[in-house]
Amino acid sequence: MPKDILDLPVFGRDAFVRAESVNEEARTVDVVWTKGATVRRRRWFDADFDEELVVSAEAIRRDRLNNGAPFLNSHNSHSLDSVLGVVVDGSARIEGGQGIATIRFSDREDVEPIWRDIKGGIIRNVSVGYRVHRFEIEKRDGEVELWRAVDWEPLEISAVAIGADPEAQFRSAEGQKDALQSCVVIRHDDPAAGAANQKEADMPDKRKEAGGAAAAGSGNEPAVDTRAQPQAPAAPAPQEPVVDADAVRAEERTRVSTIMTLCERHGLGSEFSSDLVARGVSLDEARSAILDKLVDQDPDGGRVSEPAPAQARSAGTQEIAYRDAMSSALMHRHNPGQHELIDGARDFMGLSLMEMARGALERRGINTRGMSKMEVAGEALRMRSTGAHSTSDFPAILANVANKTLRMAYASTPRTFQAWARRAVITDFKPVSRAQLGGAPDLKKVSESGEFQYGSIGEGKENYALATYGRIVSVTRQVLINDDLDAFTRIPAAFGAAAADLESDIVYAILTGNPAMGDGKALFHADHNNLLTAAVVSEAALAAAYRKFGQQKGIEDRPVSIQPRFIIVPPGSRSVEARKQITATTPSATGDVNTFAGRLEVVEEARLIPASGQDPWFLAADPSRVDTVEFAYLDGQEGVYTETRSGFEVDGLEIKARHDFAAKAIDWRGMSKNPGAAPA
Repeated sequence: MPKDILDLPVFGRDAFVRAESVNEEARTVDVVWTKGATVRRRRWFDADFDEELVVSAEAIRRDRLNNGAPFLNSHNSHSLDSVLGVVVDGSARIEGGQGIATIRFSDREDVEPIWRDIKGGIIRNVSVGYRVHRFEIEKRDGEVELWRAVDWEPLEISAVAIGADPEAQFRSAEGQKDALQSCVVIRHDDPAAGAANQKEADMPDKRKEAGGAAAAGSGNEPAVDTRAQPQAPAAPAPQEPVVDADAVRAEERTRVSTIMTLCERHGLGSEFSSDLVARGVSLDEARSAILDKLVDQDPDGGRVSEPAPAQARSAGTQEIAYRDAMSSALMHRHNPGQHELIDGARDFMGLSLMEMARGALERRGINTRGMSKMEVAGEALRMRSTGAHSTSDFPAILANVANKTLRMAYASTPRTFQAWARRAVITDFKPVSRAQLGGAPDLKKVSESGEFQYGSIGEGKENYALATYGRIVSVTRQVLINDDLDAFTRIPAAFGAAAADLESDIVYAILTGNPAMGDGKALFHADHNNLLTAAVVSEAALAAAYRKFGQQKGIEDRPVSIQPRFIIVPPGSRSVEARKQITATTPSATGDVNTFAGRLEVVEEARLIPASGQDPWFLAADPSRVDTVEFAYLDGQEGVYTETRSGFEVDGLEIKARHDFAAKAIDWRGMSKNPGAAPA
């Protein structure tokens, strides 16, 4: 059986998610990464063939998978941001003729949408990238050859929008152009070779002494057939031209990789590049075809230079460094006192937005010479790399700056309710029930030889659900031309502050609005024993409030041990009164002692100022001791969540801010209200 050494690329196969295997707590899901089916493979410079993967423990090298192979986004192996998860160590196994592995997803915020779509059955397609080390080839009459992979190795698993095309040889051009690797192929189509060929095929892949001079070489050349020769000298065979196989392969690799890189750089898609490669066009012909294609697609007449600048195709880390440097310069320009310049950011200092936009376009190989400001702005706001925004594309940089200012403003806006209310996380938008648990039942004396009696714990419920709030910020061409930095720094910052203010509005509306509880009565009600007699914040009023807390009873009508910890007041006279009552002093007489010194924490909130009448004040217990007001976020999106897209309704970039939030009074026993009285 003749044996050759061929250079083959990384292949891809369809795989699928086993939706029933989702484990939300562990963030894992099982995938079937191979079933070993036969698929048709298409080669660019030779005949098609059928590929069959042998699914067995002996045929598959599973070390990479079992040692934590990556789970990628669409086979992108050049960016850490594309790593969605990892194959769980030791989980790759063979069951029922199928290869199965368990994927564990990252907890990163940007991975959460993909994890939710897989859980919800939206993303169902995955693809495995693998390399074949050994093929056995059978020639079939009237059919294409059958290549059986008897030694192959899965490298990674990816989530993909559309399942892998079995006729596609590369899973993606980027990262594969230099990924060719030697593969042993053994042909079973020469029965006349007899036992000598069988012995040759089974020997190690090195030159044999019996081959003499014919066997000499580097060891990377195709193995030589060393069949037995007659002892008598034979007439010299006609000399055929010597073909350097290594040089031919190197030239073909250069042609293929250059064509695919150029097409990818200019966003022409894999279908166009594959057609150029399959037709065997030269590099010069390919360049001409690419330029013609760009002119056909560009309504402005084609402004893409060729060849592109050397820096146009940067590595993933360089892309991120470029984005971060420009973002840092813009953030420093927005607020120099709060944002220090990082390495590389000084290169962008003093540049206008239009100059930054031109630089970003030139970096992508787009010649802006002769473009008007409006054309540059429009091109910069819709620039894309290979169909999707790169981290260093100008819209991504603007979105990054807007997102940072929005989230920083959100985080820095004070929310006083966080001190006295309880935080929670809700996994979905369904109504949730919060139980009001009573205390344990009374312990009863058990006489000698008596039996223990069963008791019960009372329970009440309060229900609420998350709500979604959001707005859209637009960055238009006019913003760039006018160099209006405030349009995508101060405006997003205002939205971030507005989101934080919204939370405070919702929570404090519970105190001022006095909503009905699950029993049909208002939160602060005489029947709840938490509505006090109107008074200023004084020693007598606080003593009466503490007594009310001490009289509270649980659901089973037993006293509960709750004391107030926070006094919540509007700014003004109530705040002054409260601080006077809780401040430690050095009295000259017993009557001057501040009885409540150090027992309460003052929370001052302007939202408690009434439209008319006297200023009220409130007391709240420690939320870890008893439920008071609960505020909640959506699991995985705690705070403002932003998304960006190239504008459709507006000619520019749209940034959507979304916030999922809710608040509800859970138990009245931990709160009390005093309507307040005029100061004496």
